[in-house]
Amino acid sequence: MKKTYKTSLTPLQQKKLLRVSLLLVVILLLALFFAPGKGLYFLRKEKLRVAEINEDKRAMIEKNNALSEEIKRLKTDERYLEEVARDQHGLLKKDEQVFDFSPKEPKKDRKE
Repeated sequence: MKKTYKTSLTPLQQKKLLRVSLLLVVILLLALFFAPGKGLYFLRKEKLRVAEINEDKRAMIEKNNALSEEIKRLKTDERYLEEVARDQHGLLKKDEQVFDFSPKEPKKDRKE
């Protein structure tokens, strides 16, 4: 059997080993945080994006439900249908007239 001797590192070798170890740790941490598609920074950004998309989805579901209710009312409630026709589309009943009593724009004074 061969005998192996244990030698200690010189102070210069210890410094180099410490620097290389620290550099490897820093590179590993940077890779952990900023790896494209897998890093913690990317995951945090994606979680915020998912939360925003879920909020948009919730808002769209609410809007869809409101529109569905309005469609249902337009199909079944004749008074509501008449109200919408009058307010939004300016429709009138037979033999009905509209009189506009809103104030007219004031005439501008002419200086001669």
